[in-house]
Amino acid sequence: MSTDKHIVVGFDGSPASVAALRWALAEGRTRSAAVTAIEVRPPDTEFLPATSMALHPHGTLPPRRPAPLTRLAAQIADEHTPHPPLTVRQLSGRTGRALADNAHDATLIVIGAHHRTATLVTGMGAFAMDCVRHATCPVAVIPEST
Repeated sequence: MSTDKHIVVGFDGSPASVAALRWALAEGRTRSAAVTAIEVRPPDTEFLPATSMALHPHGTLPPRRPAPLTRLAAQIADEHTPHPPLTVRQLSGRTGRALADNAHDATLIVIGAHHRTATLVTGMGAFAMDCVRHATCPVAVIPEST
């Protein structure tokens, strides 16, 4: 598939992101677009092994377990058979800008609405606002109930 038909989904396994992935898969099937689910994870914190603040008794960081999101995303995709091509990736960052910057070639970004009540002015949380502010394509914010 060409890059002009590519949907990026912010996916963290929460009910809101599951709703967003389901919506994106249905939209991807309609548009014949590939779907990429991206988990934005905080960057690894660096500790000095010789300090008392080390996370492990021998001065090394504990091994990072692989996230179960790939399996969860595959289960959700199987609900939408036939479904468009789906890939799952992890991205290191802290904000919606990291997702938006990584989706520079997408035609659509889809994120879940985590807040049930609207925030003061925008009706969106900080992550969603940051993503919308820096996106170079349309952003769909999907509520949990869809």
